[in-house]
Amino acid sequence: MNSNLVNGKKYTLMTTFRGELSDGLGGLYRSSYTDDAGNTKVLATTQMQPTDARKAFPCFDEPAMKAEFDILLWHKDPNYAISNQPNISTANMDGDWKRTTFERTLKMSTYLLAFVVCDFDSVEGQTDVGKLITATIYARADQVAAGNADYAKDITPNILEFYQDYFSIPYPLPKSDQMAVPDFNAGAMENWGLVIYRETALLYNPAVNSASNKQRVAAVVAHELAHQWFGNLITPKWWDELWLNEGFASYLEYLGTDHVEPTWGMSEQFLVSDFQRALEVDALTSSHPIVVTVNTPAEINEVFDTISYSKGACLIRMINSIVGDVAFKQGLTNYINAHKYGSVTHEELFVAWEDAITDDSIKPSNGFQNAMSTFTLQMGFPLVTMTRTSSGKMEITQERFLIDQEADPLQPPSPFDYKWDIPFQFVQASTSASPTFMWLPRDQSTVEIDVNDAEWIIGNYKTVGYFRVNYDVEDWNRITTQLQNDLRQVDTSNRGQLLNDAFTLARTGKLDYGVALELTRYLVDETKYIPWESALDSVAYFDLVLSRSKTFGPYSEYLLDLTTNLYNSLGWDAAADESILTVYNRINAISVKCFYGDDDCAMQATTRFDAWMTTATNDISPDLKSLVYCNAVRYGKAAEWDFMWDKYLTEKNSQEKSTLSGGLTCSREPWINQRFLTFITNDTYVRKQDASGLLERLCGNDYARDLVWDYIRQNWDFIYETYGSGSFSFSGIIESCTAAFSTPFELSQLQDFLVDNADKLGSGERAVQQALEQTQTNINWRANYEEDVFVWMADYVSTT
Repeated sequence: MNSNLVNGKKYTLMTTFRGELSDGLGGLYRSSYTDDAGNTKVLATTQMQPTDARKAFPCFDEPAMKAEFDILLWHKDPNYAISNQPNISTANMDGDWKRTTFERTLKMSTYLLAFVVCDFDSVEGQTDVGKLITATIYARADQVAAGNADYAKDITPNILEFYQDYFSIPYPLPKSDQMAVPDFNAGAMENWGLVIYRETALLYNPAVNSASNKQRVAAVVAHELAHQWFGNLITPKWWDELWLNEGFASYLEYLGTDHVEPTWGMSEQFLVSDFQRALEVDALTSSHPIVVTVNTPAEINEVFDTISYSKGACLIRMINSIVGDVAFKQGLTNYINAHKYGSVTHEELFVAWEDAITDDSIKPSNGFQNAMSTFTLQMGFPLVTMTRTSSGKMEITQERFLIDQEADPLQPPSPFDYKWDIPFQFVQASTSASPTFMWLPRDQSTVEIDVNDAEWIIGNYKTVGYFRVNYDVEDWNRITTQLQNDLRQVDTSNRGQLLNDAFTLARTGKLDYGVALELTRYLVDETKYIPWESALDSVAYFDLVLSRSKTFGPYSEYLLDLTTNLYNSLGWDAAADESILTVYNRINAISVKCFYGDDDCAMQATTRFDAWMTTATNDISPDLKSLVYCNAVRYGKAAEWDFMWDKYLTEKNSQEKSTLSGGLTCSREPWINQRFLTFITNDTYVRKQDASGLLERLCGNDYARDLVWDYIRQNWDFIYETYGSGSFSFSGIIESCTAAFSTPFELSQLQDFLVDNADKLGSGERAVQQALEQTQTNINWRANYEEDVFVWMADYVSTT
């Protein structure tokens, strides 16, 4: 430069750039597939988020540095080019080359740009209400011909119409393209106007795929379309506010899915899909605030995690419950309109909501934004304890909840000293459908309420508040009695969370295990999915820490007995038009019976699989395939595994291929699992996008976990280079393979691993720290509570 730049003057910067079209799943990269004729087809596609646009072209690659982009793509027949905006023209160039020019983009962030060169087919749908939007689904020709893109084509216009009405803001673009590519690291990416998915997240065939596959497609589509407003039209100023993208999309996906599939009970499923997951991670001292400082690409990738997604969604859901739908939606509309095409912070969002609230009785005394900051600017969450003190009186207190009871509850330092302004609702037996609402201020150590001495009481009505609740033993016993006498008097979501709270509190010594386990006795009469899923998730901790202990025997018998009524009532055959939650409950019952060794269940699974092997016709119900495949391999030998492996290698349906791969992780033969390890890490057999997920699944197999952990440690350089340098899914490998660690020897192995690879952890660094904390907690738990659980289980078995 010969002189200083002049403010306000436009400059043109010219530079040359050369990038490699690699298979690295970041920036502009290549993917491939084999068509029906056996030909290998190659395509070019993109994944820019969070910091890989710079791999595709020189740019100011930060979310707040928005610009308009002119995109021109060169390609050869039979391929064509597609990008964020509609194409203007395609011109013939030198040789066989063609050049497609696209309309200039709206003002947007670099990470939302997308371009693809491929030969895919497509199907189209259109909105019927409001702005006319063409929704096009692109996929491999054989997938489109099989009808696998039809479901996404059918629901996309309806979801777009719903969001336009919900936000009172039109969809900003002239088109909505969605594409399923064979190789994609994330589940999907919300590129503005051209959303890219891995195939399992967009394609669905009812004749082959399960109800859960269908729900995944609907939820992911709803998630990505929500981003077209939250994340794309308005964008966080920096990645420290990622939750403004992912928390919102993770909450709104439930609303969007519920709009197109109102019988699925999506609002109920939030409890077990996001709420409890967030509480589990956020109870660790190695968690982080929703708004967290990040500087490097590795740190940015780290926060694409449970806190940003699930805790973010929990906070937004809680706010929706507090302020009501009218103020909630009005605040969002005002917020988007005030900042569209720009960058935002959470403070601006809270101001918009506070301004929209017209009912002063629901506002906290110190201001809405101030109160909500206690949930965004400090990690963790409160435990609310309700204790009867005298006749007709109950005392409510709060404290930070930590899984590790030996940890300092004031560390790391917090601006609020781990106190929260808590929106709190409770019900009593006589008011079970009419909750009382109040705020528990952070500067008030104790709040006293009036109660009926003869009635049970339950806090956090419908489990919308982001906290746990504990009671004195007398009240736990009253709740247990009520559930055993007439469970319908307690809200379904509260039944689920009572189980989750009780077992989590028992893990930390805040509740006797006898109280928590007695609570589960009522489950013999429970028919709803949410309490069952919550109960099984809660006791699954025993599977992690007790699978190799003397307690596992009576524990297995306990679960087999507990699920007998459910298993017998639902059976293996679905009734006509039964709900999706009933389907899920059947899967739970069969899973427990087969996993813990029920003879009838094992016979049912292996008989169905044997029929497939014998007749070459797969008549297994799509909803039961994952169970049948896994248990056929679990109870079988090499013949069953090899049969399934052959099917996996030739399967074209991406959802079915994923189901087959899950079954392959279930073997109890060490040599089969060792062989599978070598297949997983060879991209001739397994796509790179799928390998990390299979390693996680294999770590969940108690007969394979040690093999995988040894393999990872011995081949860490390869694992890190292949899956870790930029992937925000990488931490899952570490989490899964260390989740069951519960001995000092395993802790020392993990500590050595950290020392040996301190400079090669990348986006997995936080996962290793959390694994160390969780392992120490597991060790402490076994020392303190394992014998108590064994005694209770043994007594249960002897008396039933």
